[in-house]
This record gives sequence, C-alpha cells and structure tokens, in this order.
Amino acid sequence: MAFEFNRNQQDAAYTSSVAIAQAGANSAVFDLEQVFAGDIEDVVVEVSAPAASGITSTKVLTYTFKDSADGVTFAALDPAVATTQTATGSGVAAKSVRFRLSPACRRYVRVEQTSDATAGTFSGSFVTKLLF
Repeated sequence: MAFEFNRNQQDAAYTSSVAIAQAGANSAVFDLEQVFAGDIEDVVVEVSAPAASGITSTKVLTYTFKDSADGVTFAALDPAVATTQTATGSGVAAKSVRFRLSPACRRYVRVEQTSDATAGTFSGSFVTKLLF
C-alpha cells in the first residue's frame, strides 16, 4: 500500500481548508460516491496542519478521520485513523500525514479537528485533500 503507486491527482472538489478553532472544526464532507469498497482503496487522504502559536505546553490538537453512511451522523473508523499536534514551549510544529482509505470506509468522509487547549492563538487552517 505504498503511496508511490498512487497518481496523487488532486481535484478542487475534494480539497477543504478550514480554520483551526479552539472549539473544534470539521472539514468539508466528501462524497466518495459509492456505498461500499470498490476503488476507494486507491484513494489517499492527506491532512496538513500549519504551525500554531500561543498554545501552552502539553496541549494537543487532534485530527480524526470519520465516515458516515448518510452524510449526517459521523463516527470514527475502526481501527481509528487520527493524528495529533502536541505543543512544546509556545506552539505546535506544522504536520502533514497521508493514509489510504480502508475498504470498510462508508460513503461520506470528513476530518474533525478538536483541541484540549483552553487559551492561545490559533493561526492558520488545516487542509484535507483526497488524492486519486
């Protein structure tokens, strides 16, 4: 399942940029246009988060990949797909991760950003892309 076998084609309809928020934020909902399996195993999801300043040490920003059958009720995949940015000093470093979709993934997908930080300046937006 190496990424070099993916063409990494991008489509503006499958790119979402959302401001990082203390209260949390969700990427756009992407419709995979299929009910179960099919070619989704060849789709790569890329989540890129910028550096954020003013967040105190040990606070965490979490990005969780979720799916849905109806586009309304989302749940984390099993096994879970998530990544975190943990603050050290006065902020968090930029981070970018890629992963393939599971054949068990349902039709609608999104990335949910949450934070345990109670203060600080959140700057920038996290970007979610589907690569084909």
